[in-house]
Order: sequence, then C-alpha cells, then structure tokens
Amino acid sequence: MASEEPGEIERAGVPVTLRFEDGVEQRIVVARDEFVLDAALRQGIPLVYQCRSGICSTCVATVVEGAVAPAPGRAVALLASEIAAGRRLLCVSHAHAASVIREHYPSTLIDRRDSPEELAQGESATIRANVAAVEWPGATVGKLAIEVADGAGFDFQSGQYVRIKVPGTEQWRSYSMATTPRELPRLEFLVRMIAGGAMSEYLTRARVGDALEVEGPRGAFVLRPRRASHIFIAGGTGLAPILSLIDALRRRSGPRPPALLSFGCSSAEDFFYRDEIEIRQWWMPELRVRLSGGRAARAASGLLRGNPVEAIAVDDIGGVETDAYLCGPPAMIEAARRHLVGLGLNPERIYAERFVAS
Repeated sequence: MASEEPGEIERAGVPVTLRFEDGVEQRIVVARDEFVLDAALRQGIPLVYQCRSGICSTCVATVVEGAVAPAPGRAVALLASEIAAGRRLLCVSHAHAASVIREHYPSTLIDRRDSPEELAQGESATIRANVAAVEWPGATVGKLAIEVADGAGFDFQSGQYVRIKVPGTEQWRSYSMATTPRELPRLEFLVRMIAGGAMSEYLTRARVGDALEVEGPRGAFVLRPRRASHIFIAGGTGLAPILSLIDALRRRSGPRPPALLSFGCSSAEDFFYRDEIEIRQWWMPELRVRLSGGRAARAASGLLRGNPVEAIAVDDIGGVETDAYLCGPPAMIEAARRHLVGLGLNPERIYAERFVAS
C-alpha cells in the first residue's frame, strides 16, 4: 500500500495496523464514525466476522497500541475484564487515534478471492452442493449431510462454518461443520429444530439430491498450533465444530495433549450423539469426557445433573497455558468465560463460537 502524507491521512481518517498471528501486517485507514471492520472490508482486507452487530464476538481482537473503543450505547458480547484488557469487537468499534490491533488468527485463514465490494457488502462467492442425507439424532436435533459439487475448490479448517441458503427462500443460515476436511466432498451439520424456523421447516421435507447454495468458509474458531492441554465445552448443537476440532486434534502428528470435553443438553430427553462421543474416547485415550443432562437428569441416564460449564473444576485447569474452546448459546458462552477466568485460565486462551437459534 502506498504511503500517504500526514495531511492526507488526517483527511481520510485514522491509520490502523492489523497484526495477524503469522506476523503479517495490513494497514488500513478508518474514517470518522466508521467501524474498524467496515473499513477493513472496504479496503479489501478480509477479516473474520458474522453478526456485524456486536452480539457474537466472532470479530474480537486486542488493541496493542492507540485508542479503539466501542460505539457509545452499543451492547457488546464481552466481559468487563476483557474490555479492560484491550479486547474489542471490530464490528462496533471506532478508531480514535493511530492504533495497532492484534488479530487472533493468521492472515492466511481467510479466502481472499472476493472483491472489496463483495467483502464490504458481506457477500461471497457461492458454491453448489446437494443434500446427501437428513437424519434425526435427537428429539430436537437434525443432521444435514451435503456434498459439494465436483471442482468447486472448496476447503476449510476444522471449527469453521458456512452459510447455507434455505431452499425456496431468500434466507441464509450459518452452520459449523461437524466433519473435518478429510471427509470432503461431504459436509455434515447439526441443526437445532425450532418450530417455524426456516431451515427446520425445510429439513422436514428435504430430499436427497436437492440443490443448495453454500457460502464460505468463514470464522476463526480453529485449533491453535500449540501442545497445551485443551478444554472443550459444548452446549446442544454447539457440539458440531467441537467434534471437528477434536478430530483434527486427534489426527495431529506427534504426541497428543490431554483434552477434556464437557458436553450438555437441556435435558436427558434431548441428549444426543452419545455413541459418537464414546467412539472418540476409544480413538483418543487422552480425551476425558463429561456429559450433562440439565437439572432434571436422572441417575439412570448416566448424565451429570447441571450444565457443561458447572462440570469444569479447578483441577481441570492445567495451568495458564491451557486452551479452551467454547461453542453454544450466548448465555452459556458468557457463563463459561466467567467460570474459566475465575478458575485461573488466561482469557486470551479462551476461544468461542456463539450459536444463535434460527
């Protein structure tokens, strides 16, 4: 990028440097009253994001230097302690001075094929896919399997998600892959069934071979290249990317780190995927598992009473270097963050993906 004279910078806005995990830096100029995310996308720098409204925390980053602050009156999905530590949601934050922002993922994570106009509008190239199967693993959960079209050139990292256009509508829904790239061209997703939900209604009538439009991959909820202990906490269909992460961890070369999966559903009747979890324990002896079935869990069910957050104790924290991956409803994510930080976990080693029912 060509350098600007100071006067030009002042007229254009505030210079901000985006520093990625792989050492790559990108310089953008953020206009007055423009959100940092919008400025980056406008200038052709793809960043991870989802809601663009401050509620999902996908675009969280850390301010290293300068002054970046949330827009007044905007509620954000961050703890007060995280904000005090410099964490910001770039979709609702303004730059008030020349700043350096640290992104918690490598620059190579994002597909850069989209134009600045498509990035700024939240658009992306779509790929063709077809329904391969629809199954019902639980009373309130559907499993959608699709196959991407030959030659689509689609690839992703475990933990990421795609957007799927609901056939017969103009509505899009975001779902994380429950599979790994090794299973391509097949992708599997877990869908919480909701009365009146667009995707839920479609799945009840879906047929093998139905054509789908898929957009992505997106998201920075991916494994970090570290050998630290891992804690995975999942609620409901938030299990999907967690399974993908665990499978990716299992297939890493070299010694595998100790890992703990705490998974829960709102009730024993809603619980699902017990067999899928148990087989991963068999594949991966380093993996411990705790399963929760809500307040009404019966002893005969073999599930803990309570939720997957409460199942984590101080002895499970292997030190400040432990990595934690959380996926589930917003309330569960916020409770888990508070709980883990209270147990001594470094908040910068907590990675989260919020699932919003739709």
